[in-house]
Amino acid sequence: MRAKTITYTYPAHITQQTPSGKPLVFFAAPATQIDQWVGVPQRGRLDDEETIGFQRQENKARIRELSSFYHDERNIVQNPLLAAPQSETSVKFKALEGNPDFGTLEIVSQDFSETSLLNLMSQVVERLESRVPELKEAVLDQERLSSIMDRGRKEHGLNVVLDESDEAEDVAEDSGNTDNADAASVLLTDETHLIDFYTELKGRIKVLEALDSDMKPDRILGFDRDAMISYLKPIMLVDGQHRLKGAVLAAELLAEGDSGEEFQLEAVESGKDPAKAKAEFIAQHARSLPVSLLMDPSPSEHVFQFVVVNQKATPMGKALLGTIVSTSLSKDELDPVAQRLKDAGIKLDDSQAIAYLTRADESPFKNCVQTGITGATGDRSTALQWPVLKGLVGIFRELSGGKLYGEPTDWARVWGKNHLDQSAFVADLENHEEKLAEWARPDGPWRDVFIQFYLNIKEKFGADDPEASNAWGTTRSNLFNKVSLTILAADYFEFLRMQKRTLDSVSDVNLTMNDWLEGVSPTYFNRNWKVEKKDTPAIRKRWASLWHTYRKNPESLPKEGQFNPVAGA
Repeated sequence: MRAKTITYTYPAHITQQTPSGKPLVFFAAPATQIDQWVGVPQRGRLDDEETIGFQRQENKARIRELSSFYHDERNIVQNPLLAAPQSETSVKFKALEGNPDFGTLEIVSQDFSETSLLNLMSQVVERLESRVPELKEAVLDQERLSSIMDRGRKEHGLNVVLDESDEAEDVAEDSGNTDNADAASVLLTDETHLIDFYTELKGRIKVLEALDSDMKPDRILGFDRDAMISYLKPIMLVDGQHRLKGAVLAAELLAEGDSGEEFQLEAVESGKDPAKAKAEFIAQHARSLPVSLLMDPSPSEHVFQFVVVNQKATPMGKALLGTIVSTSLSKDELDPVAQRLKDAGIKLDDSQAIAYLTRADESPFKNCVQTGITGATGDRSTALQWPVLKGLVGIFRELSGGKLYGEPTDWARVWGKNHLDQSAFVADLENHEEKLAEWARPDGPWRDVFIQFYLNIKEKFGADDPEASNAWGTTRSNLFNKVSLTILAADYFEFLRMQKRTLDSVSDVNLTMNDWLEGVSPTYFNRNWKVEKKDTPAIRKRWASLWHTYRKNPESLPKEGQFNPVAGA
């Protein structure tokens, strides 16, 4: 059963900047009303699973600051909220007869106050499927679904299992569905994590369906009503969430002051419900905010507008920007705006390449890199920083930056210049420029080489114990840090160049690394190097020199004190 609807109407002005651009509608509305029909899907973590919104999570301190600013009625914010409809049917502009530039904007919003969490989640799933129809045929991760069921069983004491009919539906093994499922898998890999979010929703829906009909929780395994409603409201807030929330808070705080209490007391004495009296006062005193509404319901345009506005005006962290750009849209949704993002100065290819490595199961960097996403756990301070991974990726993808600290030669560039053209990875192309472009695609051959290289490094030198000196996944380690990982990559490319070796397959990575590391001790990084600050010029040069010398002639390990330039002096 669908929720009842509420229609909001506002006088408005419509304009079109270019013949091919979508119209812009300008209007104003009380902040409390805007809060009812605008959604702010945030990119954060629910139950340590990423959502697919693109807004940054709320900064409570910023909201309080704006609330104080709004408290003085003389203070005016001229910047409009930037918004866009989530569907073509939820918003309509009705022009005045004889003056089509002016008219009335109608916004139709559902009243979700009585809608169950199960119903909300089902509607979010339907909306995702309407955005990306291939989701219906996608092969869902059965291990992930089973994990959700297990957690649901423990949290609510349920006997929730994935039965055969569920498995047939989710794995899409029914006759006639296999080809569609394969196509969907191709579409939804690399550039997006929509399918992950979709799977998390589907699993929680199964848990909710197994609950007793009298149980109507507002939260299930970290996913709550407010988060789901944000995806279903008729308008998407592209920019200005803190201005909006600050204005709402200012009205609410005013209701708690003397004038608000006096109004509510008089209203209650006249027979009004106290809660309704307070809501009426807040509505009367809420600041009216200007809104610029782009009449384009496509998610790709929403992401484009958000990224451009925030990157050009108040730049966000590179990690969060890369995460949002590369994982909020399906491939088909991203394609129409990809070039526009690049033209706007957004490093889209870098974002796609790096985001894949932070999420792919086969990547040794999965869950080990800061992504800018906050939540209950947040980014670990000891996770590798996004720009560090970008630098490592550049050595392999762009064949640039492969220098041993203190030395002038870029061995990755030299190897690429002399040996890439002979590689079977790019053999079908004619000239060096085409081969480089093919190698460097976000999902080009470099990626398999990169992953295999660092998988081998992790296996030979790393440890799962986070307290170990050679721990993988924490920058406290001698191994898992910018300096060591860069030295290893640069030295590998020097070896390839000096041995005049190309790479024709991933197997060649294994073969060449075996030769490169012949005689090298797996315990090289598993010792107390007595160094606190790793990324200093002296340390970088010292570590590069020690590794390079030892690797060429691994007769004995450098002594522990030698890793510290001061101690080794």
